[in-house]
Amino acid sequence: MWAMRPEDFAAAVRGTALRFDMDLARPLVMVSGGPDSVAMLRVLMDLGASPVVLHVDHGLRGEESREDARFVEEQCKGLGVACEVRRIDLSGANLQEAAREERYRISKETMRAHGLSVVATGHIADDVAETVLLNLARGAGMRGLSGIPPARGRFVRPLIERRKAEVLTYLEHLEQPYRIDPTNLAPKYARNRVRLEVLPVLEKLYPGASGNISRAASFLREDLGTLEDLAAGSVHRRGGEAVVPLRGLWALPPALRRFAVRRAYQEVATDAPPLGSALVEAILGLAESGEGTKTLDLPGGAVVAARAPKELAFYPGQAPFEGEEGVCEGELEYAGWLVAAREADGFDAGDAARPEVAYLDAAFGPYRVRMARNGDSIRPLGLGGTKKVMRAMMDRKVPGDLRRRTPVVVDGAGRVAWIFSGEISEDHKVSGATERALRLEVRERREGDRDD
Repeated sequence: MWAMRPEDFAAAVRGTALRFDMDLARPLVMVSGGPDSVAMLRVLMDLGASPVVLHVDHGLRGEESREDARFVEEQCKGLGVACEVRRIDLSGANLQEAAREERYRISKETMRAHGLSVVATGHIADDVAETVLLNLARGAGMRGLSGIPPARGRFVRPLIERRKAEVLTYLEHLEQPYRIDPTNLAPKYARNRVRLEVLPVLEKLYPGASGNISRAASFLREDLGTLEDLAAGSVHRRGGEAVVPLRGLWALPPALRRFAVRRAYQEVATDAPPLGSALVEAILGLAESGEGTKTLDLPGGAVVAARAPKELAFYPGQAPFEGEEGVCEGELEYAGWLVAAREADGFDAGDAARPEVAYLDAAFGPYRVRMARNGDSIRPLGLGGTKKVMRAMMDRKVPGDLRRRTPVVVDGAGRVAWIFSGEISEDHKVSGATERALRLEVRERREGDRDD
């Protein structure tokens, strides 16, 4: 297998791309200058791709880093491939992690700027084996032991099933030069020691060990995908939230509960790494903690709210929406809600009894939608006095974390006329003296709603 011809190597990479549905027609190719990334560029060109190359110069090795950049530029010029070189300045304790985050940020930015299909990185099967061993030593669960995924979102790894020996043989056949990063030989890095010390011992004991570990990781990924699909039925989208009903969660086996939590988190923190086991257990503990609403800030700017005994809700943790939108005939979207407004022919008491519907006297318009604010008051229909909007929502069992994220409709003078799915103001009700009535209906935007 290691002595395969260049055309065999290209055919094997094509097979990987087809198996994992990789769109390699117009990729952004991350090229460091090392053998894996250079081989990826060459094989993608052999497969008929029209790539753009991105080289990120971290500047950590002085003149050697600059030579890497010049090498990549010269190779791309000779191959007739467009090339961008981006230089970054790094600081902090964990330079490797900072470098990785910057590479991903720049690659996504460059891909969008060029209108490209995917970002291709040069990970190979040996990288998967190293990752699995490191994660196993750290005590990782199934996700950590499944290694590096062949594709995740717009990031693809066409060489993920190829071994280092195959890569080097392919480059030798092409007489293609490449660069060697001396830091890959430094024993101070854990991954280097696994590569240089642990895997050679395993290869002596079990020839082909790296490939075997990589294949085992692929089987685990398949099992993981099946479990995630089973858990996905417990998660649904509601507006900007991913919601897991607690009754359904506790009906699941414990392992699937953890998958459901991770799946809901990924729905709202799409670019963040998967949640670690400690945070998953903390979220499940939050859900078991009794009555009321409790929240927990999560990585990736997300928040989870345990609204006992009803649900776990995951949502982006941005500040409440501060803008306002005018209400007019038709439908508008506001902060994940859809608001339909029309002039009503009369007052339908049965229709008005629905919590998502309000009939308002149009004479007090123009009406606007905004978020509820501390200090807002309303004269609830039939109460005979005023009440704070936040108190009114509390009386209607609106979870605490939702109160400042629930919109209200205000009149031309800024007075609250209606709390979404809640109280209507006595001052704005439709009466016998009303000349023109406005009917409003709201619902939270769900996944699949059309954008017209």
